[in-house]
Amino acid sequence: MSVSTLKEQVESFRIRLNELIGDQSYRAFANKCSLSETAIRKYSVGESTPNLERLYAIAEASGVSLRWLTTGEGPMYQDGTGYFGEIDIPPNTYRYRKEESSTVKEDFHQDGNFKHEYALIPVYQVSVSAGNGSFVGEEHSDKHLAFRRRWLTMRGFDEQDLAVVMANGDSMEPTIPNKSTLVVHTGRKQPTDGNIYVIRNGDQVWVKRIQVKPGAWLLLSENKLYPPIEIPMTEQNQFEIVGQVVHISKDIGD
Repeated sequence: MSVSTLKEQVESFRIRLNELIGDQSYRAFANKCSLSETAIRKYSVGESTPNLERLYAIAEASGVSLRWLTTGEGPMYQDGTGYFGEIDIPPNTYRYRKEESSTVKEDFHQDGNFKHEYALIPVYQVSVSAGNGSFVGEEHSDKHLAFRRRWLTMRGFDEQDLAVVMANGDSMEPTIPNKSTLVVHTGRKQPTDGNIYVIRNGDQVWVKRIQVKPGAWLLLSENKLYPPIEIPMTEQNQFEIVGQVVHISKDIGD
């Protein structure tokens, strides 16, 4: 295995681990896994990686698949059903079910069993990172991704605060590959140092990691071919923090 491949795998694991940690403190997450806070901190920044026994402890405590945790492949949850899927059903679309001798028309979005298990998060046809576009409030969404409510609860998310967009371009690779799907928490509009945000200035919409400095923001790309963008405090009112990126997913293969 090449050094670059190993580094990519460590970074990929780090992203998944931080997704599981979410808004919890390192101490709380470590206690849940019966591991030390120091170990979790090192794993979360890529300084070291856990052995198989510790990987199993993290997977069990978080209720996720060991395969997903280690490789990013397969369903996230241990029950094998995954945790989201695209629902391309416009409002007022109906389906039919058999009830005794009759056929009953029911609104798909009002299906109690489905809504108990999944929350429908709107998908907005907006490209971020490279290109122009508008965002939530100005775009209408007929598509949704269905996220397990169990996952939302684990992360402490309210479905009303979430939106899904697509990322185009290579400026945030390898963390966000081209054509990745991003879940954006639109309730988090105050940038905190080191997190990734969707940012708008006029018709331009980007996804960047923000470094908060005294008197300025730095918009950082993961791809070192793209230089940082400095936004002085006097110009920050021209930029809108749409929300924080809280989940990244990607397709592989053709």
